[in-house]
Parts: sequence; structure tokens; C-alpha cells
Amino acid sequence: AAGEVLGHAHCAEAAAAAASSVDVVCADFFALDARVQYDLIWDCTFLCALEPAARGRWAEQMRALLAPGGELLTAVFPIGERDGGPPFAMSVPLVRSLLEPVGFEAAVVRDNLPHEEQHRRPSDELSSVRTRGTALVSWRLRSTK
Repeated sequence: AAGEVLGHAHCAEAAAAAASSVDVVCADFFALDARVQYDLIWDCTFLCALEPAARGRWAEQMRALLAPGGELLTAVFPIGERDGGPPFAMSVPLVRSLLEPVGFEAAVVRDNLPHEEQHRRPSDELSSVRTRGTALVSWRLRSTK
């Protein structure tokens, strides 16, 4: 139990330190200065809202904004057939086809999420995820070694 308490204290200290170094940026994504790079970028259903013609620019900008050793997390949603958008239909292979050519590799792919962990608006019934799936993918820049 003492080790457990120590672990919780350490986690609390680590969380407080991390919170003091988190920047939340609200701006035009495509106008962000690539000289400022980020250790973590969280794309939670942003890509699916973009017109398909902007997807290549999205991938290039993600590459420019991610710091060496950083991590890009993507919530790939909505997975499944759908006409039009936004949100436009997504898939892990589609996101892979955008990110791999600019230097990313998938580090972790969780594409078989339980219904409770899939993306949905707070007001949506849990059953809403049965017709549109979600995957979580962690991306890293490929090593140049």
C-alpha cells in the first residue's frame, strides 16, 4: 500500500508539472508558424471536417508542427461508408496514405475499440457508434538513422 500511495503522489506531481507546460492553441491550423513545434498534437476529428482537397496540406502541416521525438494522436472518425460531409468518411488506411509519405509511421493502432470508447458527442446515444466507428492511432516521425 505504501508503494501505491507513493505512486499516486508521483503521478500527481507529474500531472501538475505537465499541466504547467501545456499550451492550448486556438488559431487557424494552416497559418500556424512551423518554427514553433509541439511535442504532442491531438487531432480529435479535425481531419474529417476538412474538405478532401485540404488533406495533403493537413499532413504536411502536421509534419512541420511536430517536434522531433513528438507524437501525433489521431481519432480517426467516422469510419464507415458515408456520402458527403463534413464529417467526411475516414479510415486508418486513408490517414496512413496521407501521413506515411510525409515521414510518419504508426506506433500504435487501436482500431477495435469497445463501443464505450468510440467517439461520440455527449448527447449521442451509445448505440450511435454502431454505424460509425472510431480508431485511435499514435504516429511518430520515422527515424532517419
